Parts: sequence; C-alpha cells; structure tokens
Amino acid sequence: MTWAVRALILAATAVLLMTACGRAIDRPLRGAAPGTEAPAPTVGAPPTLSPSEALRFRALPSPSPGVSASPSASPSAVPAPPIVRTIAPPANGNVPPGAPVPVSAILVGRGADLATASLTLDGADTGAQIDKRSAREWTIHTARPLGPGPHTARVLVRDTANAAGGFTWQFTVADPEAAPAPAPESAVTPAPAPRPAPPTATPRRT
Repeated sequence: MTWAVRALILAATAVLLMTACGRAIDRPLRGAAPGTEAPAPTVGAPPTLSPSEALRFRALPSPSPGVSASPSASPSAVPAPPIVRTIAPPANGNVPPGAPVPVSAILVGRGADLATASLTLDGADTGAQIDKRSAREWTIHTARPLGPGPHTARVLVRDTANAAGGFTWQFTVADPEAAPAPAPESAVTPAPAPRPAPPTATPRRT
C-alpha cells in the first residue's frame, strides 16, 4: 500500500470520527442533514375562545299586557271593631216600676281608640253620659223613668279607625210576680154507706 493510499484512509477516518463526535444539534434528525431541521414555532397570542350558546345572555320575554310582573301585595288586615259588654238591665230581664231605670253598657275598643258612642231607649236619644276610663274603655249610662211594659235599648260605638260596633237588647218594666195564693181547703164530705141488698126469694118446689 502506497503512502498516498494510507493518507487518504487516515483522512476519511478522521472525518468519520469528527462527525460521530459532533454536538447533538448538529446531528441529523430523522435522516436529515445538519442545519435542515424545521424551525421552532413562534410563540404568539393564544387562540380566542368563542362563547357557548348556553352561556350567551338572552333577554327574558316581556309580561303580557295587563299582567303585573311584581307579585300582588296581600290585603291589609281589617281592624277589629269595638264591642259592647256588661249591659244593664240584663237582656230579657225585669225591672220594677216606680223609679228611674238605670241603663248602661261598657264599651271596649279593640283595633283603635274609641271616638263616639250613643245610647237610645225605644228609638229616642237619651243624652247619656260617658265615663272614659281609658282611650279604649268607656262606660255609657243614663237613668230614665219608664212605664210598664217592654222597652228596647240600643248602644252604638265607633272608633278612630271608623270601625263601628253596637248592641240592642230588650227588658221589661213590670211589678214583681205575686206569689200564688194557696187554694182553700174544701170540706170533706163522707161518702154514703152502701145500702144492703134485699134478700133473694127462693122458689118452692111443689
């Protein structure tokens, strides 16, 4: 082997060694020659997300004409009207004649303070007096001479909330019922003694 052949073999061996010992970036990728790799993608803005139809805002349908969208308010509670209690004379009671008959009633306001009250006897105003124990408890009373017979009393009351109440009752002016007199004892007449029957005749045989 000549010197020139040996020099050529040594040069080829050196080239192979240099190629095998090169950097990783200079090595071929998938058979490609060094320096021919695809360039790395450029980092840019992320893709824009499109909103979903389920999350998209949609306007609610408008209410029908004449229908209110807000719930209707509940009606306010009606205040309790005033009441009449503790009447005199009692209903269907008897009053003795000969003196003015006292007629009275106690009035109680439940939902508001009392405002006005009146007392009539047989449809006529009596000009009764009112004693105000408190703003919600009054006593209305009067005394009138009344003739014998049935009479009707009526009390009306109204409070500051314009709620009205009242009561109507009857009583009778009459003498106390007299106790019934005992019946006179009747004389006892003895019953007549029974008369003896006449003897019966016995027929004779012939």
